[in-house]
Amino acid sequence: MLHDFFAAIMMNARQPHLHFGAGFGCAGPDPLIEVIAVRILFHLIFILLAAACLNTHNIKPGRLPTAGYRYLDLAVDETFDHIGDWRSYDDGGALSMNVEDGAYRMDLTGSQYVWTQASASYRDVIIETTVTQISDYDYNAFGIACRLDPANSGRGYFFLISGDGHYSIRWSNGRSLDGIVSAAPSDQIHTGKAANRIRAVCIDDYLALWVNGQFAAEARDRRAVQGVVGLAGLMNYEGRRLEVEFDDLKIWHAAFDD
Repeated sequence: MLHDFFAAIMMNARQPHLHFGAGFGCAGPDPLIEVIAVRILFHLIFILLAAACLNTHNIKPGRLPTAGYRYLDLAVDETFDHIGDWRSYDDGGALSMNVEDGAYRMDLTGSQYVWTQASASYRDVIIETTVTQISDYDYNAFGIACRLDPANSGRGYFFLISGDGHYSIRWSNGRSLDGIVSAAPSDQIHTGKAANRIRAVCIDDYLALWVNGQFAAEARDRRAVQGVVGLAGLMNYEGRRLEVEFDDLKIWHAAFDD
């Protein structure tokens, strides 16, 4: 069964702003990471099996992407090797985010949607990271964000996979997390307690998600043209836990193929 808890989630969110010092490698000697922990009570979840009303180009398995792109200069190469580069956050119970054992770890329990965003702003980028699920419960979501609002409004694009093998591209306006590409299953996603390499392509109005070197989905959307990069985790079941690690984060400037 399609387990699309990503779809059209309406959020009653409060957004405590947590300012963390971080050596992100792209905004000077002591750039700031802004971590926003958004505690969510999910009032309504729609399960959408069709996306006719969405501006989406969800490519079927076996199809090739409609746009080619190329990597330009490497802007960020973060391996999370040094604890001093990223400060820890721990609320003493339901949420902790910190560098541990050479990775950036998110550990959250209950209905929560959290992300950490960097301070440097980009327009056209390719973002890659390896994310490993550590927790047992597979009905979750985690991944990469691009073009997040530096003012922390919550606006931006999210490229998500789940522990049960689904992918999705989402738009957040700060109050809802809506589908651009609805969740769909992929055999390319390593399910359960496993590592996946995620690539997000954000060039002009073109958005694409690749998982483990394989094309998953693409879309065209113009709601944001520039912004910061982030990492995200989502759990919408009370009492359930999501623990994931992000490592080997790279950000390149990018362009379409000529």
